[in-house]
Amino acid sequence: MIFYAPECSMQEDEYVLSEIESKHCIRVLRKQLGSTIELINGKGGHFICEIIDPHVKRCRVKINEKNQHEVSQGNIHIAMAIPKSSERLEWFLEKATELGIHTLSLINCRNSERTKINEKRLEKIAISAMKQSKRFHLPRINNPITFEAFIKLYPKGFIGHCYSGEKMNAKEIKAIAPFLIGPEGDFTKDEVRAALNSGYTEIELSKQRLRTETAALTGVFYLTGV
Repeated sequence: MIFYAPECSMQEDEYVLSEIESKHCIRVLRKQLGSTIELINGKGGHFICEIIDPHVKRCRVKINEKNQHEVSQGNIHIAMAIPKSSERLEWFLEKATELGIHTLSLINCRNSERTKINEKRLEKIAISAMKQSKRFHLPRINNPITFEAFIKLYPKGFIGHCYSGEKMNAKEIKAIAPFLIGPEGDFTKDEVRAALNSGYTEIELSKQRLRTETAALTGVFYLTGV
């Protein structure tokens, strides 16, 4: 069983699990003195440990093996408008974390119907998906910013939209760069024009019209090469 230990580092020889993880380990899973468990810190660290104090609120472990994992697929960065349904955003984040997304930026566009997120809820979902899929890096989830502010921060990348144009097929993507996905009503033509003028390349993800979260996950597939 894998447990999340964000403060655990390569310099540690022992570690105390958080109260939540301690309860899950000792009370729910009934791990005992001497049981072997695994920890991940969300920063690439992976630790094989032995329980030396099975306290239900402060479970202490001895670290017997340490491994540091590098990001295997580069910086997979999706910048998407917030879906109007929070469940759809959560679904995307769960699946994208399993596939290896590194950064999720949330952008407010002119056609956005939802502009706020539940940060703690999204972090909890990302942690759970990371543990379940045995990924070693917790995705960075950036707070929502405007479309205009985002392309100033990241002047080059890829953009998917539903307007006609000379688009590159997503299969041809070679570079790692932010991938912009718009809201249910799509980007406005002015937003697309601004992105292209900044240095973005327009991409065709599918012949069909995709939901925001489906388009974003398709982008993850192409960028990770899954």
